[in-house]
Amino acid sequence: MNTINKNNSTHSQRNAVSEEHNAVNKERNTAIEVSNLQFSYTKESPPIIDIKAWQVSQGEHVFLSGPSGSGKSTLLNLLCGTLTPTQGDIALIAQPFSALSNRQRDKFRARNIGVVFQQFNLIPYLSVAQNINAAVYFANKKISKTAEDAKLLHLLDKLQLPSRVLHAKADALSIGQQQRVAIARALINDPELLIVDEPTSALDSDARDSFMSLLKDVAGESTMIFVSHDKAMESYFDRHCSMSELSLSTSHAKSSLGGIEQVQERA
Repeated sequence: MNTINKNNSTHSQRNAVSEEHNAVNKERNTAIEVSNLQFSYTKESPPIIDIKAWQVSQGEHVFLSGPSGSGKSTLLNLLCGTLTPTQGDIALIAQPFSALSNRQRDKFRARNIGVVFQQFNLIPYLSVAQNINAAVYFANKKISKTAEDAKLLHLLDKLQLPSRVLHAKADALSIGQQQRVAIARALINDPELLIVDEPTSALDSDARDSFMSLLKDVAGESTMIFVSHDKAMESYFDRHCSMSELSLSTSHAKSSLGGIEQVQERA
């Protein structure tokens, strides 16, 4: 009983800190606002995500952590609009994102959200230029070919990629080059929101440090949600959130697991 009360008290304290942070954010422009958000894959199953409130200000770079199975990927899919909430609302850049139709969400995502996937998701048989320009095509932004090419070359230069890679097939590049191309594709439309999902899992510590410095530089004023299970990545970010702090379902699952572990230890 004492363990349960302690867990509830800890979660209440975290909620109080979160609410205080949210109050401060209201004084600034808000990039992400989540309220009473729940998601379940079936009506019978308990929610995987259960977030009372969460806000992220425009321009913030946030580190979001949690072990496998904590709901990180589900939350990312909700923020990207590939999943829709079972209950509650998601607003992105002051737009009622979760209330949009599938087609409207696709259009909004293409124009306003950049995603760097863990596996990069480049189309292997297309050139680097074709991979990046596909994002421009789907965003359907009115930009001249000259301006588009200049912007692409500038982005490659910031990412320390030579212009000759534009004509190379994606699967002919090194892992490090593919990673930078994936960042270029995510940033080519100047997204308001950048979501980065476990991009450093295959990198050694030196390569990871180099990648993080580069990412923080090129992300600029975009709001960034960086997701990882590696707590060592926290040092690169001013704001840290864990799934156990955000989601009641994750916190309850962790508490239940802790109780089981204590019973096993006593046994």
